[in-house]
Amino acid sequence: MALFALVIGHNVLNRRWYGNVQKGRRDVVRTFNIFTIMCLAIAMLVMLATSLLISRDLFAFMALDGAFAVREIHMFAGYWTVLIIAIHLGTRWMVVMNTVRSTFGFSSPNAARTMALRAAAMAIAIWGVRSSLEMAFVSKLMLTYSLDMWDFNESMVGFFSNYASIVGLYAALVHYGVGLLGAVRAGRRQNRQRGTERYDR
Repeated sequence: MALFALVIGHNVLNRRWYGNVQKGRRDVVRTFNIFTIMCLAIAMLVMLATSLLISRDLFAFMALDGAFAVREIHMFAGYWTVLIIAIHLGTRWMVVMNTVRSTFGFSSPNAARTMALRAAAMAIAIWGVRSSLEMAFVSKLMLTYSLDMWDFNESMVGFFSNYASIVGLYAALVHYGVGLLGAVRAGRRQNRQRGTERYDR
């Protein structure tokens, strides 16, 4: 329910985006981001519907007895939601950084701060690789049965920290992948311009 509250709050804060989705230039990154948001909406709706059917606390009156298949669907949608959130965060990372800069008043670039943030991102990504392997995250995305579940003897903070590092890993991969794609496209555009200039001469 806390996750749904965060999603609702996020949509309220970014409600202007829906009015501008048809405006502007529709490049590859923007189209991919729209597709990601659509997938996230579907995954969240599946999670909401299945959570109402398996809830034993908040919505016990709606729970189904022996709904094993519904639990499997709920968990499957949950793992994909984690991945889609990471992808969405990666495609919008510059927006996040600009918001952080304006919030904390970081108006001028700082080399030391940039290096520290990149080092932190690298550490989170490495932790995310470790967590992905230990928690069999990729197998869970394929709906492969796994014995890895929530160990109630371990710290709850550690459990969520592992998944947070997985989000950080895939967000970093998407962010730098988008940056690499933009650099390649810019290089091709410059090559075409040079070819046109040579042809004109």
